[in-house]
Amino acid sequence: MNIDWSTPSIGNEEKQAVDRVMDSGWLTQGPETKSFERELGAFVGNRFCTVVNNGTSALITALLAHDIKPGDEVIVPAHTFIAPINTILLIGAKPVLADVDPNTWNLTAESAKDKITNRTKAILPVNVAGMPVDIYPFQELCSKNNLPLIIDAAESIGAEYRHRLLGDAHFEHTAIFSFHIAKQMSTVEGGCIFTDKKDIHEKCRMIRSHGENGRYTYYGLGLNFRTTDIQSAIGREQLKKLPGALRHRHQCVSLYKQYLRDKFLYQEIPEYVTRHPHLFFGILSKERKKILSKLNTAEIDTRICWPYICNQPFHKDIFEDKYPISRKLSSEILTLPLSNLIPFEDVKKVCNIINKDAN
Repeated sequence: MNIDWSTPSIGNEEKQAVDRVMDSGWLTQGPETKSFERELGAFVGNRFCTVVNNGTSALITALLAHDIKPGDEVIVPAHTFIAPINTILLIGAKPVLADVDPNTWNLTAESAKDKITNRTKAILPVNVAGMPVDIYPFQELCSKNNLPLIIDAAESIGAEYRHRLLGDAHFEHTAIFSFHIAKQMSTVEGGCIFTDKKDIHEKCRMIRSHGENGRYTYYGLGLNFRTTDIQSAIGREQLKKLPGALRHRHQCVSLYKQYLRDKFLYQEIPEYVTRHPHLFFGILSKERKKILSKLNTAEIDTRICWPYICNQPFHKDIFEDKYPISRKLSSEILTLPLSNLIPFEDVKKVCNIINKDAN
C-alpha cells in the first residue's frame, strides 16, 4: 500500500530495550514486567495492574476474576470488535447484545438497563475507537443492580473521562487495555487489567498463571496468559512516547475533519470525554463502496470497524438481527489511515482522493 491503515512505531529505544533483555538472561515474565506494571500504574493512577499477553486474555481474566460462570448473562454492545463477544462465549456465558447510541457509537447505560434480567452477572461496555463510554451512569446502574462493571478499554490507553485517565483507581470498575501493534502504544501483542479492588487484582494475577498462588499450588481456574519481559521492555519505551503519539493522532483527526469538512458524519465526542485517544478515525457514508473503490485504486488501506456481528458466519445463528443502529453503523462506517507515524501530507492525500469528484 502507498498509505497503510496503521504503521507500527518501533524505534531504536525499543530495539535497545529488547537487546537489554536478551543480554540479561531472563526473557519470560520477570523484572521488566514488574517494572512495566508499576509504570503503567503510576501513569494512570492505579497500583492494581496486571499485564498479560494480549487484550483478549485480559478480557477472559477479568470475566473469570469476577466469577462469571457458564449460563451467566453479560450485557455487551452490538457494535464492537468480536473479542468481547467471543470471550463471553468461550467461558460458557451468554452475551446479551444491546444497541448503541447513533452519535457516539458507544453503549449507553440506558440501553443496557433494558437488558438486565435475574441472570445478568456483569455489564461490559466497549469504548469504540478508544472513546470512553459515559462511566458514571454505568456505575450507578451497576451499583443499583449489584453488578460488576467491566469496561473493554482495549483501544483507550491515554483516554480521559472528566479529566481522569481511564484505569484510574477513582473509577470503581475493572478496565482492560490492549497493546496490540496497531494501538496507540504497543508491546507487539499484550494487554493489562486495572481494577480498584485488591481481591480482584489478586485473582487476576493467579488466573494469569494457571490459577497459581505459590509454586505449583492452584487456588482457581486459570491459563497461561503470561507475557514476556521482551514485550514488557518494548512497552516501557512505548509508554514514554504515548503523550506525543496522542497529540499526533489528535492533530491528524483535526486535519481529516478540516479537509473533509461536513461531507460525512463522524463519531460525536461528548463533553464528558476530555481526551479522545483516536485509535481509529471513522466516517459514515452511504457511498462507502464508491469511496472504497477510489482509495483502493490509489493503494490506500482502509478498514470497516466493524462488520455487523449478527451477520458473521459463526454468530448469525446465535444472535437475532434486531439492532438497527449497529447494523446501520456497520453498513456505512469506513475507517481511514491513522497511526503514530502517519505524515500530515498523507492525511491530506487521503482527503484529496475522497473529495475528488465528490458531490
